[in-house]
Amino acid sequence: MVMMMQVGFLLLEAGMVRSKNSINVAQKNLLDFVFGAVAFAAIGFMFAFGASGWLPVGVDGDFFFLQRLDSWESAFFVFQVMFCGTAATIVSGAVAERMKLAAYVFGSIFLSAVIYPFFVHWAWGGALGPNSGAFLANLGFVDFAGSTVVHATGGWISLAACAVIGPRLGRYDSEGRPVRIAGHSPVLSTTGALILFFGWIGFNGGSTLSANADVAPIILNTVLAGGIACCVGYVLGYMQDQIVLPEKSLCGMLGGLVAVTAGCQVLQPGGALIVGALGAAVAIFANDFLERKLKIDDAVGAIGVHGFAGVAGTLALALLAPVDRLPAGGRLEQLYVQAFGSALNFYWAFGLGWIFFKVLDKTLGIRVSGEVEEIGLNVAEHGSRLGVGHVEQALSDLLSGAADLSRRLPVEAGDEAENLTALFNRLMDNIQTEERAREEERSLKRDDEEAERVTALANATFEAIVIYHDGIILDGNEQLAELMGVSLDQLIGRPIRDVLAADQAEADAMTGAEGGFDMEISLLRDDGEVIPVEMKGREIVYRGKPMRIGCLVDLRERKRVENQIRYLAQHDPLTSLPNRALFNQRLADSVRDIRRQGGCAVLMIDLDHFKDINDIHGHPAGDAVIREAADRLQRILGSHDVAARLGGDEFAIILSRINFQAQVEDFCGRLAQSFRKPFEIGGGDLIRCGVSIGAAMCPDHAETVEELVGRADVALYHAKNSGRNTFRIFKPGMNTLIEKRRALEVDLDAGIARGEFELFLQPRVDVVSAEVTSYEALLRWHHPERGIVSPVDFIPVAEASGKIIALGEWAIREACRMLSLEANVGRLSINVSPIQFRHTDFRRRLDEIVRTAGVETKRLELEITESVLIDDDKRALKILNELKVSGYEIALDDFGTGYSSLSYLSRYPFDTIKIDRGFVSNLGEEGSAEAIVHSIIDLGGRLGMTVVAEGVETLEQARFLARSGCDELQGYLLGRPQPLDKIALSVPAEVVAGLAMEIHGGAETPATQRAS
Repeated sequence: MVMMMQVGFLLLEAGMVRSKNSINVAQKNLLDFVFGAVAFAAIGFMFAFGASGWLPVGVDGDFFFLQRLDSWESAFFVFQVMFCGTAATIVSGAVAERMKLAAYVFGSIFLSAVIYPFFVHWAWGGALGPNSGAFLANLGFVDFAGSTVVHATGGWISLAACAVIGPRLGRYDSEGRPVRIAGHSPVLSTTGALILFFGWIGFNGGSTLSANADVAPIILNTVLAGGIACCVGYVLGYMQDQIVLPEKSLCGMLGGLVAVTAGCQVLQPGGALIVGALGAAVAIFANDFLERKLKIDDAVGAIGVHGFAGVAGTLALALLAPVDRLPAGGRLEQLYVQAFGSALNFYWAFGLGWIFFKVLDKTLGIRVSGEVEEIGLNVAEHGSRLGVGHVEQALSDLLSGAADLSRRLPVEAGDEAENLTALFNRLMDNIQTEERAREEERSLKRDDEEAERVTALANATFEAIVIYHDGIILDGNEQLAELMGVSLDQLIGRPIRDVLAADQAEADAMTGAEGGFDMEISLLRDDGEVIPVEMKGREIVYRGKPMRIGCLVDLRERKRVENQIRYLAQHDPLTSLPNRALFNQRLADSVRDIRRQGGCAVLMIDLDHFKDINDIHGHPAGDAVIREAADRLQRILGSHDVAARLGGDEFAIILSRINFQAQVEDFCGRLAQSFRKPFEIGGGDLIRCGVSIGAAMCPDHAETVEELVGRADVALYHAKNSGRNTFRIFKPGMNTLIEKRRALEVDLDAGIARGEFELFLQPRVDVVSAEVTSYEALLRWHHPERGIVSPVDFIPVAEASGKIIALGEWAIREACRMLSLEANVGRLSINVSPIQFRHTDFRRRLDEIVRTAGVETKRLELEITESVLIDDDKRALKILNELKVSGYEIALDDFGTGYSSLSYLSRYPFDTIKIDRGFVSNLGEEGSAEAIVHSIIDLGGRLGMTVVAEGVETLEQARFLARSGCDELQGYLLGRPQPLDKIALSVPAEVVAGLAMEIHGGAETPATQRAS
């Protein structure tokens, strides 16, 4: 009866696949059993039931190749090999229709020799006697006839194989939805299921290994579970699909049989019914989940039936069997053991199976090709067909329009489809003959229609069309005649080479080359005019003969527009001078030709204080100055010289044929003189705008474009530093300062990385209390070679190179660290660079650093300068307001040095203004200084702002500022900048006394004595 299960599986799986693969499925069912039986007999039985010591499996020479088995052990082996064959057969249906037969045989051998025996040893290894390796059995694991040991093992190996091999062709549509592939014979599969039901009685009943009264309840439970499961499968299938799909009923029935197999010897009939229903539901829903969610293509639903339903039955017996029949002694204890065994089975069978199939796929390849899958494995692997499916497919292709009319089916004598195949081939012969006749008729008709269509289209189109053969013009349209300036009759019969102003290669491409062509050529009219055209051509059949046709597009207007676009791309739209791109091109040409045409020179020109013109008089006035400047440059140029506008108020000149420096000096002098004349900006207004000029010569100063421009820029830099409105010619040594700045720029990165920077703190003193209220953090660089580098030297370099962002963030981070560590430092002021302030991440990075350090924002005062506000005052106002809302203090540094300081005080949310040290140092030396300082203090007080005086170096300055109402003082008199461990915590006694005297009244003294 157990052997009937192999027959049942064969019929079930063969019926549930398409007929083109059913022979292959039957062969796999046969071969997996015989190869598996041999492998199990050779080593599998030994691994499963041999005695185990330190190894996790049995090793027993008596069982190796069944050398020394007694009669009872031989009977026991026969029953166990059927179990092994069942596990192997489960995989066959899951991977049906796409796995190579050889790969499947290897899988069956590995399953029977390794995967299945190992787990059998753990779960049933004590069947022939006590065995320490049978740890699951020793724990009380119950799996009577193999719901987990046999069925789930086969199910999880099937899952691993399906995951590796992938779904069948056409199993899912373009949107990933499953497409049902119905089996060719539901009757055959149903017959197989009934035979399986019959065999299952022997499978479960024979597991007692004895014929006694215990067999009857086992068979009863098996029949009840299978029956109720089939009912549940029918109901659930109808609820899901609204029709009765045969596979759903079969799936339910087999799921119930698998589920009850684990506990059919301990369950009561009621429990068997519940387990059967549960197994059916789990199998159906699990297969649906695998199909829709995981995209696992299981051809016969084996994974849900054997894997999931097997686990469900193994777990359910702990909850449904009588407690006194549970080896673990209690339901929860038994459930734990059952769950542990089921989980171990999944990890072992699926994990090892997945690795095996992955390796096999990399080495042997486990899936057939797409072509083989289309024609079917019956033909590809067995050279056999079943039924007339191939004829039906051929007819289907013919009716759908996808058939190849030259296709013929092979006629095999004695084949049941022999006559039908011959009739199909005769039909294809007739269709092909009629199709050839129709094609010839269509071809003649098409030639006539094409000739008429070409003529109509040729006259309707806007382009000129010419038709020629062997280089002779045969026809054309009216546009061709108009383009060539002669009548069409005068063109027909002429060689096409006569109308081409083209070289021999272009003429050959039009007249001799095969296929089509697309090129720009020139036509030569009879009046001598050359017309650029784009000509596209190809071969056609015209009036029944092969011809060439060419379409000619007049390019005169396009060429004019292209030239205009090219001019606009290379010239400044405001001045019509060459732009930077054309300037660089012309300069490269001049440098390349210095040996032939003599030397050249480059002049870099900037308009002096041009920004003030835009700010004061407006951009229209600035544009007028730019245009007039361009005119003055062009008026002074020689015939071989070039002037260009590089952008903004930057101009450049290339002087050609320069051999002496005196030539350049003379030109620069005349150019500077021409800009001393005022500029008219409209409305009778005149303004003055000088120029600063820097010049460099080639090859005297540089021999490459980059070096030449760079040295002219260096000379321009020196001209600006010399008071502007002048010129400088490059001299060796001029770029020393720039090279020094570049060296500093290189060292900056290394200095930040090596921690060479340090914050020094300088105290700010309250005038009334004479106590230190806060400190200003000042950056110092301890260079390993240069020593202490002044911020005056490295801050501009950091700003120009963009490294001020990283340096500024380091300063903020270090200031926050000091605030968190030093209780004597209540508040710190930090200078914020304009470039750092304008950076898009400034606000976010500031908040992040302060929050990470755990410092209150009110302990930080951010000092900004007016240049922050000038470039983008709207954005600056927005950011300052946000900073105020976050609790930061805002100070305006160097107050009084800019153009708009007073307007800033009313518009921006400043807490503090710092009087520039220049005003403080002039106290007692310039009469206006005292008035200015007094006015600033009064203005700040009226606006409710704290006023801080910087650069206080004498007691007399401090006393004057105290009398004037200044709130805080900062300078060498009160404390020099020092490292954190050396900062001044108090004010010198003489300063305290002097301030106290002024607070209570005192005489004003000249500010002459300097602090040491």
